[in-house]
Amino acid sequence: MTDIVSHRGGALLWPENSRIAVENTAKLPVEQVEFDVHFSADQRLVVIHDATLDRTTDGTGLVCAKPWAELSRLVLRGSGGQRMLLLDEVIEIFRPTSLGLRIEIKPGPGRVPYPDLPRRVMQTLREHHVLERTVITSFQLNTVLQAVTYAMPSMHAWLVTPDLQTDLGLEAVCAAANARAVPMIALRANKLDAAAVTIVHAAGLRVGGWACNDAETIQRMFDLNVTSFTTDRPDLALRLRPAAGG
Repeated sequence: MTDIVSHRGGALLWPENSRIAVENTAKLPVEQVEFDVHFSADQRLVVIHDATLDRTTDGTGLVCAKPWAELSRLVLRGSGGQRMLLLDEVIEIFRPTSLGLRIEIKPGPGRVPYPDLPRRVMQTLREHHVLERTVITSFQLNTVLQAVTYAMPSMHAWLVTPDLQTDLGLEAVCAAANARAVPMIALRANKLDAAAVTIVHAAGLRVGGWACNDAETIQRMFDLNVTSFTTDRPDLALRLRPAAGG
């Protein structure tokens, strides 16, 4: 079965990575929730997509330049006054559910990796006893590799940009993943078709899709029988999911 992953908690339904988004996703019969983690200035694990605050909060500047005490006073846009969450809090929201946690470990400003962020994320997952239900992802292969040296989640995946897929070639991307024992790659939906699935499967890897937000794209992910795909419209994906045995 293809897993439906609620991207940033369903970013086209609710304010992304917000409490309302993750609490509403927790009520859906999807398989996973996806969210992003950055460091604050005092190295708290903050759930937010961008390295900057401007787009999604009423604050400005870099996430990593402000301590949690300051970040916690900011309001997420469109959330009705809610603040951003910490990784610990998101884990506790999903603890009573069966949903998998799909965590993208983000880089900092200029796409420079945060020193020690992979270790801290994995340490937190181990302490909360949720490693067996977690998928670790990053667009930066070394970040994925670092993370799994500290603890092994249920799955880890390399997110591949269209430019990398075009410039390097999908066969070379798969070879790089295999050489580093990464079991899964995720391709942008507009670069994911039957030919791509054949190449990835021939390399012995699992394949997922991202940026799957319209009905045609979502249907294609089901038709291709990918391992999973992230979507900002988990409600639409659920409506389009083929019936069991159909």
